[in-house]
Amino acid sequence: MPDPIAILLSVLMLAWLVLYVRGWLRLRRRGAAQLASVYRLLVFLTATTLVGLVLLSPVSWLNSQYLFMRSLQTVVLCLLAAPAFHLACGYDILLWGLPDGGRRWLRHSVQPGTAWGEWGRRATPMAWVWLAFLGVFLVWHEPNVVNWLIQYPMLHTGVLVLLGLLALLFWWHVVGTGPRLHVPLAAWMVAIMLVITEIINMVTGISIAFSTQPIYAHYAAAAAAAPWRVLDVVSDQALAGATLWVVGSLLYVSSIVLVLNRLFIEQGQGGPQPAPDWDDDDRMIMPGLEHRLRQ
Repeated sequence: MPDPIAILLSVLMLAWLVLYVRGWLRLRRRGAAQLASVYRLLVFLTATTLVGLVLLSPVSWLNSQYLFMRSLQTVVLCLLAAPAFHLACGYDILLWGLPDGGRRWLRHSVQPGTAWGEWGRRATPMAWVWLAFLGVFLVWHEPNVVNWLIQYPMLHTGVLVLLGLLALLFWWHVVGTGPRLHVPLAAWMVAIMLVITEIINMVTGISIAFSTQPIYAHYAAAAAAAPWRVLDVVSDQALAGATLWVVGSLLYVSSIVLVLNRLFIEQGQGGPQPAPDWDDDDRMIMPGLEHRLRQ
């Protein structure tokens, strides 16, 4: 029997892919090539392909056999696909894929000051989104939760999608594209949140990677039941933790560097500017030698 969640995810992914490509083409025809750039199209297609691979390919059922596959799903959804959606200006370009009436209605409905806009603003402040993302991330890796959740594939996929949606909201605040419902956070605040998130991600990954004993009873039982497996339970665990730690650290540290660079640019723009023509010969000549400029 087909998995209802897989069918629903397939339909939703096909719909957002069609809407994005349609919106991208419409914007290109209108001369908005800077917004609808080829780079953004490639980023969106890559993100969509990655989501399809982790949710609709064999990875989605191998996650019950290999912890590494489960970590791969987490990394791809939360650290690759979620920020890539915003880097591709997914919300703005998807809007242009809708019929004109639907686009105007949706754009108006989520404006600050409207009922839906105010609800969205109050439901998605950065602090709550960030804490919810970290909380679900930690629960997602808790051994007792994993051992129970993995027994129910539909529920497991549902929680994974929830984690991905929270990551999407978190990166919305970090990247800054999408509905303009919130006052942009100061770059230093975003950097601090990213540093704390990276520390939690790193500690979680290292704890899993360097454990010499099986942490998750389910994966230990799966390894014992299948001696032909490519990876034994400890090696699988080490690879899963290393994926979370190394890939996560690369992406979080890169984001921190970009945010700090933005902070330095903002600070530089507000600094003192040199006076025009400060280095003219008239200004730089030593006192008493002005007559040489007149010769």
